[in-house]
Amino acid sequence: MTFLIEIESSGENYLCDFTFDFFWQHQGSRLDPDLAIGESSRRKLVDALKQGETVRIRGDAGCALGSSLGVDLVKLGGKGGALPNVGCIIVDGNVGKRMGISMLRGAIYLGGLAEEPLGNVIEVETDRTGYRKFISITEVLEKNIQVLGPNILKDSGLFINDGLSRDTVGARNQTEKIIRIDGSAGMSTGILMRSGHIEIFGNADRNTGVLMRGGRIVVRGQTGDFTGAEMLGGEIFVHGHAGSYACARMKGGSIYARSCKAVPPAKEHPLNQNELATLIRVFELNPIHAMIYKRWGL
Repeated sequence: MTFLIEIESSGENYLCDFTFDFFWQHQGSRLDPDLAIGESSRRKLVDALKQGETVRIRGDAGCALGSSLGVDLVKLGGKGGALPNVGCIIVDGNVGKRMGISMLRGAIYLGGLAEEPLGNVIEVETDRTGYRKFISITEVLEKNIQVLGPNILKDSGLFINDGLSRDTVGARNQTEKIIRIDGSAGMSTGILMRSGHIEIFGNADRNTGVLMRGGRIVVRGQTGDFTGAEMLGGEIFVHGHAGSYACARMKGGSIYARSCKAVPPAKEHPLNQNELATLIRVFELNPIHAMIYKRWGL
């Protein structure tokens, strides 16, 4: 049975945030999960969603609404991956930046507007009159859920054409499908992805491929700092500069770019013939231009 928890909000941040804004880093000093919000608290809201219940927010919600919604976080004693039967969030008002960042399951029904950048969410056909419905991009790929235009879902993957700025696109993806973004992407694109292919026809912000386990990210512009931070596997191709502090705490994987300022022990490597052929194919380069590229890794 689905129950309903209601709270009044005047733009409070980190509501329904499964990380409690990364509680394992601050241990409550920055955000107390048990601080009362009306007759509820952030912890009670998250616990309700984990039990499949509905949370209704009357008024506006602040930033990071539904952060890591539906994720069984290892850092908080979970087993990783998606939780089953996650509930939904209904917001009568507006929502601040990064709605649904790193979101994996559940749904957000929005009565007002969401400030950009969004998180790992995309709009689908609604089943609640007066509300727009958003679910995880990762779940769309896993379950072949149709999205609203101008975005398109095909057998091969998801083509994002709406021009909206998003962080954490493809978070925790483990399908072999493609995500193609017609434009630029925000921070932490492909965070914790294990498989698949993300292609960005523009630039990508900092932390591209952070904690990446596998798959491929192709950026046809340049990336911000900390590209491939804590990367464990996979490949990142950057047409231009791959930023500073790249490969920080890297344990595996490779970054291919024209230029890059990497953090040791990662270092620059010349391309072998197979890597050169792959680069030519990925960026449709002629062999002479491909020679200016290098690989960075351990």
